[in-house]
Amino acid sequence: MAILIITLVALLALRPVLFPRRPAGIPLSVTRVVPGVSPLPVPEPPVAEIGNTEVSLPIPTSLEVGGRTFPVQPARVEGGVWNVPKSGADTAFWAYSTVIHYVLALEPTDENRALVGGLREGDEIGLRLSDGVRLTFQVVRQKTVPPGDETLFSQARPGLTLVVLEKEGERLAAVADFRERVEPTPPASSPTAGPGQPVQVGTARVTVVEGHAERGLSDLPVGTVAFFVEVRVENSGTASLFPRDFAAELLDADGNRYVPSPSLAGKGKNGPLPEEIPAGGKAEGTFAYVIPEAISGPTLTWVFGPQAASELRARFSLSYAPPPVAAAEAEVEVTQAFLGEGGEVLHVVARVRNRGSATLTVTERDVSLSSRAGPGELQVAAPPLPWEIGAGQEREVELQFARPRAPSCVVTILGYTFEISGLPE
Repeated sequence: MAILIITLVALLALRPVLFPRRPAGIPLSVTRVVPGVSPLPVPEPPVAEIGNTEVSLPIPTSLEVGGRTFPVQPARVEGGVWNVPKSGADTAFWAYSTVIHYVLALEPTDENRALVGGLREGDEIGLRLSDGVRLTFQVVRQKTVPPGDETLFSQARPGLTLVVLEKEGERLAAVADFRERVEPTPPASSPTAGPGQPVQVGTARVTVVEGHAERGLSDLPVGTVAFFVEVRVENSGTASLFPRDFAAELLDADGNRYVPSPSLAGKGKNGPLPEEIPAGGKAEGTFAYVIPEAISGPTLTWVFGPQAASELRARFSLSYAPPPVAAAEAEVEVTQAFLGEGGEVLHVVARVRNRGSATLTVTERDVSLSSRAGPGELQVAAPPLPWEIGAGQEREVELQFARPRAPSCVVTILGYTFEISGLPE
């Protein structure tokens, strides 16, 4: 009996060491956020109250500046800090809810710095909205702003500010005043062609070979897929055609418009069209678009014109169905979050399941933390990354981040997003 009592006492004393319990620090609240186009939760489109009715406001879909066109993604800005997803240099970010004086940002690449820095008084900036309206703004001045300057988002006067998101130091910005609003061109009365049917548009004879959607491409925002339009263009005129001048939009069943993504076209079957199609020449190429996976279909309309400034347009009807799910299918659940190590380390405990039929590989690029204080620093992953999770298996993992200096943060694992709140500032 004495030996049994001694053994029980020893087990009770050693239990915290042999069987550690979590949380070992300050417990925090975890809320699952439905994935959207950004690793950070972006609210529904802004609404305006007209009488007793709420009306959704159109949001920016593309930015036209300096001869370039950027697809636009919404981003939440808190305390002057932009929470933006990983993206290519051909994407512009719109500060959500800036609908009188639009504020947009470009990633800090040399090309984007030269673009914004090269804007002069009187230069034009175009902004297309989800309802097809095109707004025109005229540059009035250049300025520099500190990273946390919240006056940038003032909505007192119609206009647009375009800023380069430098991670450190002053940020270059171009300020433009509102000039003109142009309503969308009414749909053409001519019939819509289908794949394989050539249509003559000016001197261009265009045939859509096929349209197809692909998922899982690198740098695609969560909740989106790539839609490729494979085309054949024949030049029946006596002068060269230049694909950089082509107008090519994709429309969904709700009338939302999507502009081409030049960097994504190389992943299509034919790649981008050549820079020039000589008289009598032919070329095959790809137009690529980033669209919501749940886009309104089942038919999309591709609108083509040989000149953006011309009213000549051809319309093609393309069927859309969400692409099949990849063989490795992840499901993520954050089970705990707590502060440990003197309140300076944020522990995130998660369970990752692979419901697919192939091995799931998780790398450091699949994990991120963001807050209004900026991106978070991953200090430790247990087990160490990369994680290999077999078909039908699951694994409990732990991530340790430096505590963000904000009351809440967002952790994203394999596109699954969770908001952690209750952090001390």
